[in-house]
Amino acid sequence: MKNMLLLTIVILLSGCTSEEQNTKATQNKVMLLKVDFTTNIFEGGKELAFGETTNFTISPIYQSPGDLGNITLKYQELDEKIFDGTIIWMGTGKRNYPENINSPESFIINPTPLQIPNLDFFQTVNYSEFPHYPETINYAGIWNAIDNLEVVAQYRNSNPNSQINLFLYTPSVGGGDPEEWDWYVILKN
Repeated sequence: MKNMLLLTIVILLSGCTSEEQNTKATQNKVMLLKVDFTTNIFEGGKELAFGETTNFTISPIYQSPGDLGNITLKYQELDEKIFDGTIIWMGTGKRNYPENINSPESFIINPTPLQIPNLDFFQTVNYSEFPHYPETINYAGIWNAIDNLEVVAQYRNSNPNSQINLFLYTPSVGGGDPEEWDWYVILKN
C-alpha cells in the first residue's frame, strides 16, 4: 500500500514539472551583455531572473569617486540588484555583481543577425546629474557586437517595444583608461 501511495505521489509531482518548466521559461528576466568600449567586441553576459512585476525601471545608486566610488543599478520595482561595481579615481575598480558572467562562447549564434532597432529604443542609464558618456555614441557598433546572439532575438521578440538600456561602466576615472571601460546592454524579456 505504501508503494502504491508513493508511486501516486511521484506521478502527480512529475506532472507539475512540465508546468514549472513553462513558468521558468516565461519568468521575468533581464539580460546583461558586456561589450568592450573601444573595440565593440562582445565579451560575455549574464541572464538574471526575478520575481514577477509588470514594469521595469533601472534605479541607480551612485557614489561619486573621490578616491573610491561605486555604482549600483537596481530593478526598482523589486529592489533587486542588476549591477554593482566600484569606481576608483586614478585606478581601476571592478564589477562585484554579477560576480561572474558567461563567456561569449556559451551564447548561441543566430545565423541571421537582427537589424538595428530605431535609435529611439536606445536609452542610456543616467546614474548622476552628469553621467560619463561620450558625446557621440556608436549605437551601430554596440548593436553589431550582439545582433547575432540568439538570446537578443528571443528578448526582442518577446518584448519588441522595450527600451535597450546602455550603461557605460567606467571603473577608472580621472586619468582613467577607456580600454578598461565596457558597455553593458541591458535587455528585458
